[in-house]
Amino acid sequence: MSGVAFRYLGLAALIAIVWGVCFVLIQASLPSPAPLLLAGSRALIGGAVLGAAAVLRRPILSLRAAGRGDERDPARHRPRTTLPSPGIIILLALLNAAVAFGAMYLAAGRAEAAVASVLASGQPALLAAAGWLWFGERGSWRSVAGLSLGVGGVVLVAAATSGATTLDGVALALLATASPTAGPLVMRRLPRNVDLVTTTSVQFLLGGAILVGVSTMLEPWSNVRWSAAIPGLLVLGVLGTGLAYLAWFWLLGRVPLVILGAALFLVPVTGVAVAIGLGDRPSPVELAGIAVALAGIGLVAADPALRAGLQAPTSAVSASVTRPGARRRSPGEDRVR
Repeated sequence: MSGVAFRYLGLAALIAIVWGVCFVLIQASLPSPAPLLLAGSRALIGGAVLGAAAVLRRPILSLRAAGRGDERDPARHRPRTTLPSPGIIILLALLNAAVAFGAMYLAAGRAEAAVASVLASGQPALLAAAGWLWFGERGSWRSVAGLSLGVGGVVLVAAATSGATTLDGVALALLATASPTAGPLVMRRLPRNVDLVTTTSVQFLLGGAILVGVSTMLEPWSNVRWSAAIPGLLVLGVLGTGLAYLAWFWLLGRVPLVILGAALFLVPVTGVAVAIGLGDRPSPVELAGIAVALAGIGLVAADPALRAGLQAPTSAVSASVTRPGARRRSPGEDRVR
């Protein structure tokens, strides 16, 4: 495996681990009298961080250009400023922020964590199917076997726990799985000239505003304990939303969806690992589930057909964050209108 491919896979695994820690933080913040407010605050913090980064990029790139003696070609170091159409921005805000985060926080209070984990394990399969059917990605029996092992491992981990789950909790957990699966697929088909940082910032700011607006009508804010909620929200917003989602969207153009999906099996594995670190004693079934899930991830990552797709960007998303002045063509030149 090349060094570039190894770095891509390592970044995907790191993002999944971060989201696993975020899931633990979300569980710790609930029950809350205003879960939608917490979800919206997380999105707003992430969007604000990326917005600040987008604003600061221009002077930084100008300074770098001056240091390299490239003042005669300022356009080469000018960040992309194009955004998708308003309709696409709204769609992304709903899929990646408003619906995804809202359903995630509401499901955490209505569906037992094990049930939510099992339902969420369908997300890698959905991403893999999209890669095979819509983006022409190639795989082999190793990918199918690896995904099957990953789902089986999550089911084993979930089988070791018990709790109360309502029907609406199951529905919310399904929505929390489907929405963040559809959102990245839309991101992957964006035009080459779209600014990824600004697009990600705007969608989370808009999605967060939608959640906060709904919260003002449905939830009591007076009972929220902000002193306890703010530290977790800062980690969730800055690390788990702003940085993690930007890196995830960046990987969409460089890593096959099957591999990205397999990395998501690390989310429940990380949750169990954090619980062990906090003093919980895992059952043999949980340990077996972790081992099976990790074996599935390794099997997918070892698929030669998929590793070949790591050598070059596979979508237009990657072009929006490549070195200024460089042009990379994506298969099919997909567009969203």
